[in-house]
Amino acid sequence: MILRRTLSILSLAAGILAAQEPVPSLEFGFQERVRTEAWDNLVDHRDATPDLRSQIRFRTRLWAAVPLGPGLSLSAGLVNENRKVTRPDQAANGREVAFETLHLDWRLGSAWTLRAGRQALMRGDGFVLWDGGALDGSRSAYLNALDLVWTGGSLKVEGLAILDPRKDRFLPRLNATDDPRERQLLNERDEAALGLYATWRREGRDLQAYAFHKTERRDVRALADPLFVPDRRVETLGLRLAETLGGGWEATGELALQAGRQAGRPGTAEAASAIRAWGGQGRLTRTFAWASKPAVSVGWVGLSGDDPATDAKEAWDPLFSRWPKWSELYVYSLVPEAGVATWSNLRMYEATAQGRPHARLGLRGSLYWLRAFHPASGSPFAAGLGRGRLAELRADLELAEGWQGHILYERLDPGTFYAGQDAGRFFRVELQYTYRRRR
Repeated sequence: MILRRTLSILSLAAGILAAQEPVPSLEFGFQERVRTEAWDNLVDHRDATPDLRSQIRFRTRLWAAVPLGPGLSLSAGLVNENRKVTRPDQAANGREVAFETLHLDWRLGSAWTLRAGRQALMRGDGFVLWDGGALDGSRSAYLNALDLVWTGGSLKVEGLAILDPRKDRFLPRLNATDDPRERQLLNERDEAALGLYATWRREGRDLQAYAFHKTERRDVRALADPLFVPDRRVETLGLRLAETLGGGWEATGELALQAGRQAGRPGTAEAASAIRAWGGQGRLTRTFAWASKPAVSVGWVGLSGDDPATDAKEAWDPLFSRWPKWSELYVYSLVPEAGVATWSNLRMYEATAQGRPHARLGLRGSLYWLRAFHPASGSPFAAGLGRGRLAELRADLELAEGWQGHILYERLDPGTFYAGQDAGRFFRVELQYTYRRRR
């Protein structure tokens, strides 16, 4: 009965909108990406430990957006990423084919839209919202979400509901396996959030404000694991402003505050704790009006760390932004602290220069100086606060229609934060082909 009434309401709404909304067009596409990667000394920073790794990664995407009627469309996409680790030699893995997207887009009127289902959600530059599954790497970056949007003039307000379990349990996985060596986890715990995100844009100014209530539960790691995190809830309030200053200058600033509660560790005397954390970033960019479009920028990032002298949990929670935002290399160096790409306890200064010496070639070079707010304990850490100096060189290539690629090299010279003092290195070559058609 409920389903019949729901379908009747949908049919009636579609009929009302038919006179107002054009029928969207059909779009479909295919993408193949091949990466070869090699890295060394990213976790322990010691040449004496044989931890060199090289691998080839094959990611395949297939998608379509299908119109269902005026103001209503369905998008679906499949993804697979298979890896062959050549050193140390391992069998290929990652054979499952998963739904990367599956969502409905529904225009509810002149001001309201709704997107419901599996979707990509990036706001700002991904400081708090971008990747819902940190553990599957770059295979996908979706969130299971409802995104209800109201737009009025220069203002857009979104109501968000997100549910990202540690394992994909909402949609079928094709060719999946329960072999623990190949099972693909998405997160260490079940994550859910409710949020409001407001964006106000005028010429030369972009102001964004957000509020999130997030829960993180049922950590899959063993209770004895030092990285195990008890159930927690965290509230985040943030503000972001990007402004064009004239004369080729642009400035961006963002600040977010967090509060909440973390439960005590089960089976131990560890009591529940209050959460108090903060995160922020700033950037100043100068772009020159030359043919090669050169630009230079300086930036700062601050993400609070946990002070062991207090009972509170002060470490910044990256929410849905555990991705290589600042470095492909350093997401692995973060593993012994709190898990891959768990950006926290970080002070970072950046200088970048970039340009396009040719229409098909973009070059970028960056230097990062990294420090911690508090030292870490255990291996592979020392007692200092200097995380080290990170250099990054990247070339982006437009080879032909649909063909793209890049070459990336990163080097980390560790500081007093680490016991090991040997440089870490990361190298990647990527080739990607994309076919897209609309009819």
